[in-house]
Formats: sequence, structure tokens, C-alpha cells
Amino acid sequence: MSSLPRPDGQVTPALAQLNDQIRRLMEQPSTTGRAQEYRRLLDLWAKLTREDVKPAA
Repeated sequence: MSSLPRPDGQVTPALAQLNDQIRRLMEQPSTTGRAQEYRRLLDLWAKLTREDVKPAA
């Protein structure tokens, strides 16, 4: 998962750390537990990236 830059061009430390967690998780064998954890991490990723988006006028 790529690190999306914030509007000021910086990647949030939390997002960078979360991306690292996702990368490490995907190196593990495919299991139901890994799939559940991946879903949880993606939910967190979506929340973090949404906070950088300004609503349209």
C-alpha cells in the first residue's frame, strides 16, 4: 500500500507505520486470521486517509 502524502506533501507518521504493518502482515502465510487482520488494518488506513480529504464545496 502506498503512502499517500498529506496536502502539505508529508506522509503522516501513523499512516507510514500502518503501511509497514500491512506489508509485514502480507509477508505471512495466508490464513483466516491474516485476512481478518488485513481487513482491520485497511479500515484504519481508510480512516487515516479520509482525514486528509477536505469535503467538496
